Amino acid sequence: MVDIAIEYPTGKRLWSEAETARRLIDAHLGDRPDVDRVTLSPTAGSAFCVSVEGDRIWCTDPRDWIDSMEAVSAVRRQLIAAK
Repeated sequence: MVDIAIEYPTGKRLWSEAETARRLIDAHLGDRPDVDRVTLSPTAGSAFCVSVEGDRIWCTDPRDWIDSMEAVSAVRRQLIAAK
């Protein structure tokens, strides 16, 4: 089973963006039997990132617009490559 984590900087008030990304990943990929869960992980870092099994696969500067569908695509590519 695969764990997906969304890391977001706590001081930047990005919880809602992280929750949106979590919902989209879950909606688009949650029915896959290899996806165990999608979690939110507040961090002291400055980047907004998505990790699969602890490996960061997609990051963006939170000062820019956060495109959650790019995160979905990155996770999908990683899951396909892992097979």
